[in-house]
Amino acid sequence: MKVIKILIIFCLLAVLASCKTKPTGGNSVFKYSQFASGGTQSVLDATILFENSNSTFTKYQVAYTSCTCRGPETNYRSVMYIELLNTKPTKDEASIRRISFDKIDNANVGLWGDSNPIYGKPDYTAEYMNEHFVQQLVGKTKKDFDAWGGYGKQIAGITADAVSGATVSTSNITSVIKELFKYHTDKYYK
Repeated sequence: MKVIKILIIFCLLAVLASCKTKPTGGNSVFKYSQFASGGTQSVLDATILFENSNSTFTKYQVAYTSCTCRGPETNYRSVMYIELLNTKPTKDEASIRRISFDKIDNANVGLWGDSNPIYGKPDYTAEYMNEHFVQQLVGKTKKDFDAWGGYGKQIAGITADAVSGATVSTSNITSVIKELFKYHTDKYYK
């Protein structure tokens, strides 16, 4: 009976020891230029909520503040799901494989946190912005984002209408991706 009690205690201690986890240090955070209406700029933190890398690309979920001109009942932190390629020959050629502020394969992977529709632009819904801006970013490279001219400017090949109709949203998305590319290429391109 004593031997069984000792074995049970030993097994319980082994189970408890295996349950210990090492602290992860929290999520990664990086700075980005956040733009308010009219181009007023400040520096804020974006938080990587999820990062999963494989041999060809890395999946990220990034939370950041975009529009600050309206209250939290209308605007809240956006969550961008984005996949960046790991296999291009150089850092500058690293590109966007996939991006979403909504669903992929019926799973909620992101969240459009800006006004829907964009304030003062009833046609500029999250769906419109996805089609005319967000999905147009697929295939764009770090070099494209590094060449971006800042608030109100567009990346080569992006429809000017989407940028001019939703300058705050598009500028903040672009700014976050530009800084995420820096984080990504520093980590995955040696």
